[in-house]
Amino acid sequence: MDVTEENMTPKEMREKIVELEHGLNQQRDLNAKINNWLDVADDDIAMLRTENGLLSKQVKALEKSNSGTQQIEAEPCRSLLADNLNAKRCSENKIQKLEKESTVVKEHNKTLTEELKSLQQERDRDKISLKKNRVALQTMEKNLQSKQSEKTEEEYSNIIEYLRLTNWELREQLEDRQDEASFAMVNDLMGKNEGMPSPCLSFAEELKLLASSAEMKTIMSDSTDLRHEESEAEEPLNPQSLTVDRQTKRCAGTLETAIQRAGLFLLSVFILTVLAFVTSGSCTGNFFSINTLWSGARLMLQPYCSVHYGALPPI
Repeated sequence: MDVTEENMTPKEMREKIVELEHGLNQQRDLNAKINNWLDVADDDIAMLRTENGLLSKQVKALEKSNSGTQQIEAEPCRSLLADNLNAKRCSENKIQKLEKESTVVKEHNKTLTEELKSLQQERDRDKISLKKNRVALQTMEKNLQSKQSEKTEEEYSNIIEYLRLTNWELREQLEDRQDEASFAMVNDLMGKNEGMPSPCLSFAEELKLLASSAEMKTIMSDSTDLRHEESEAEEPLNPQSLTVDRQTKRCAGTLETAIQRAGLFLLSVFILTVLAFVTSGSCTGNFFSINTLWSGARLMLQPYCSVHYGALPPI
């Protein structure tokens, strides 16, 4: 019984409980019917006993009356007495039969009550096993949740480790690029100190420089993003740090826009001064100053305006 209860599923246990409750209701209905039959039998027995008492009284009265009567009147009284005795015997037999039936019904009722008790005990055992199964199910769910949380934690730790390695590699690449840029700047400074004019850059070289600068910007942005991701993974962010980052980003953006506006303003001032010199030279007729100014401006803007192709254009 215990083995089958342990192997039963909760659904089978519920079905078994429903079947037991249905059987219990049927037994209750049968018990009520048996009790009604017993009540009817008791009523019949009581009626028969009263009839028997009346008949016995009549017999006694007849015996008393017959004792004083004559011999002629004795024969019909004897026949009546025989009839009464036969009726009494029949009633006694009927009473015995009803008593036997009542004893059988009582025994059946007793067996039904015992079965009902056994069903109640089995129901209690089923409830206990159902509680145990529920507890086991809850423990299994908790263990599954803990395993899933451990798995996700391990995955997150692997991702963080991978991000750390990529951040380290990107930092090394950034340091290499910074070293190359500093080396190029030192070479430029050394060339200027020696008084050698810087060579004119070709269009392909300018594109390479722009690509390298864009790549440097992307590497720096990736490194900053990785640093932010590491800080988010290692410790939770607070609202104060978020506001500080936003303020710094806003300050950097405003600073960049201010620098761009200042550069545009200086460029416009330079253009206006050049135009003023040109107009003043044309009005006074001092073409020498205009030529010198134009030659100086051309020498200043020659590295930025000259375009050299490193290869033939595609046909």
